[in-house]
Amino acid sequence: MPNPSRRKHRTWFIAWALLCVAGLAATEALTGTSPADTDCADYIADVEARVAEQRTENSDRALVVTWAGTSSGQDGECLDELREHFAAKN
Repeated sequence: MPNPSRRKHRTWFIAWALLCVAGLAATEALTGTSPADTDCADYIADVEARVAEQRTENSDRALVVTWAGTSSGQDGECLDELREHFAAKN
């Protein structure tokens, strides 16, 4: 004969798991974008500003951009977004 208390624990666990998944889905739907996405957008805007500054200073020469990176580590987190952004411009 099945143990009724074991079935009760399983029911509570499944209900708890469903509530967690629903909460995560609702949070994602309400926030829309993660904080990391907005940080990367700010970082890409900063890179764009540096490139524009170099273009105005060297308007008569071809612009060659080399990436030295930063010590903050943010360029590593936003590397995919940077590649997509600059690939779309070419």
